[in-house]
Amino acid sequence: MPKQPDMHAGANYTLTAPDVVIEDGVLRDKTFDDVYFSREDGLAESRHVFLAGNDLFARMRKSAHLTIAETGFGSGLNLLAVMAEMAKIPDLQLDFLSIEAHPLEAAHLQFVHAQFPELTPHATALRGAMPPAWAGQHCLHLLDGRLSVHLLYGAAETLLPGCDFRADCWFLDGFSPAKNPDFWSDTVLEHVGRLTAPAGSVTSFTAAASVRSGLQAAGFAVEKHPGFGKKREMIVGRKMSVSNAVPASAAVMRVGMRVGMRVGIIGGGIAGAAAAHGLARRGVQTVILDAGPGLATGASGNRLALQSPRLAVDHNPASRLSASCHAFAAKSADLAGASIAAPVIALDWPEREAVRHQKFRKQHWPKTLIESLDAENASRQAGVKIDVLAQRHEHGRVIIPRQLVSFLAAQSEVITGYEVQSMHDDGDHVQLGALDGRQMTFDAVVLANGADLPALLSRLNIGGVALDVTSGQVSQLPATPASSAVKTGLSFGGYLTPAHEGMHELGATFDRDARDGVTLAGHRHNLALLPGGLADIFTGLDPAEFGGRTSRRASTPDRNPIWGALAHRVYVLGALGARGFTFAPLLGDQLAAQIMQRPISLDLGTRAMLDPFRFRLRRGRF
Repeated sequence: MPKQPDMHAGANYTLTAPDVVIEDGVLRDKTFDDVYFSREDGLAESRHVFLAGNDLFARMRKSAHLTIAETGFGSGLNLLAVMAEMAKIPDLQLDFLSIEAHPLEAAHLQFVHAQFPELTPHATALRGAMPPAWAGQHCLHLLDGRLSVHLLYGAAETLLPGCDFRADCWFLDGFSPAKNPDFWSDTVLEHVGRLTAPAGSVTSFTAAASVRSGLQAAGFAVEKHPGFGKKREMIVGRKMSVSNAVPASAAVMRVGMRVGMRVGIIGGGIAGAAAAHGLARRGVQTVILDAGPGLATGASGNRLALQSPRLAVDHNPASRLSASCHAFAAKSADLAGASIAAPVIALDWPEREAVRHQKFRKQHWPKTLIESLDAENASRQAGVKIDVLAQRHEHGRVIIPRQLVSFLAAQSEVITGYEVQSMHDDGDHVQLGALDGRQMTFDAVVLANGADLPALLSRLNIGGVALDVTSGQVSQLPATPASSAVKTGLSFGGYLTPAHEGMHELGATFDRDARDGVTLAGHRHNLALLPGGLADIFTGLDPAEFGGRTSRRASTPDRNPIWGALAHRVYVLGALGARGFTFAPLLGDQLAAQIMQRPISLDLGTRAMLDPFRFRLRRGRF
């Protein structure tokens, strides 16, 4: 039978970099023959058109929270103008969502930002927080966490259909409609209308007739206002329709969540800590309840862990989520001081990994996400001899799990020895009862207790969530003179960390019977995972003398996490499998956004993929 062609060969998952040049002190895009900011005064134009046009100088002082959306992130100048104003209003929280198809390189951002020295502190912070230029959703936090920036990288017409938020105002700031008409299409403007809150506003530097008519068709009353500098006119619109449907993400849980509310989080591992961090950053009082003696005593308690993505050749929704989580996780670990080594190098071993990697080599990916290495380069970067080809994940990290969990949980009250046995919704609050009789009351509850989640769901009579629990053993090997040279995390069907405090972590077994306990057979299994050349660096060690740890982990039939609402005031983050430290930081933050009914970076398709009840048609009750 003839071999079938690889339908994904040659696929390009990179973003096209803008073709820019600096002329007369201004950054110009050669493709669209347009500038990134006004020669007269780009910052003054931003303040006039977008901040004053949307009445933000007053609205920012009257609001506890605002959502601003933007088409065309460009150099981030509009965001910097918002940051400068927001810095004067210490109690304001704000979500800023911006779409960009062609992200600028750091050097070009720095050039633009240097033209406005009054913005230097904010510009420096923004550049330091910028995500890698991967297509998809990215989230970063500025101004001590009060400002959530959602950067959506890709074409507006592709991204907007998957968005689900309500913007209080819009900045329409792409290149000129005459030079970039697709960006201002009726379809794009229809989505702008759909995603605008009742009575929300929109402004733009252009007063083109096609834009005015498109906005009017999208439900805006549009007026011309005096423009900035040489531009005679700009437009201001107000959404007239009040019939906007409640966003799908909020429809189930419209319960009036607010700053100052109190949320109980069941589980003190990486999932619970990540959700707690996202909620605390948004002004919520968080209480972590764990049945064990402290934080990170379950699967999150391993001495070291790897953060690495699980990508697919078709870059499907699960692969795209993994990439977005990967970037956010690396930033979180670095901020926590939990990173001890980077990058992670994934070897072409065993054969199934070699086959997958060979498909990647026929495609185009951002080099900061996947970069192919020959054996010589892999050996040089890893510090030890590698006999096979490899893939480098620049944002991969080797981390200290407890340090990351402690960092994320730092603003939360932690109560240990609290094994939840009952849950009752009295209409206004959720009451949790412990095995020892203690009772606690919360405005909402998050279930995030890892491998103990299936048993908890059963006790609480919440059905319809399909979970499987397995066990894994990690071996702790003493460093040898040869193994001490390992500099990066290594992935090969198993994983190996560099030596830390004289010991390597090598894992892991996969036991469907979920048995606990470290075994000699488990150590031998983990050693057998090593490629031949790597095994040589541990020659002479006796597996009977290895240390180790076993832990249980929960997963789903499709190997994707569960995330979102379970019932009235009850949410879940779990089934993270073996990649909890990659998935949890972003998913925990985004769950906090859902609980607070704030904008979520994850698109609708991704949220459906994570739906806890995706394996059943009906939702459970308790």
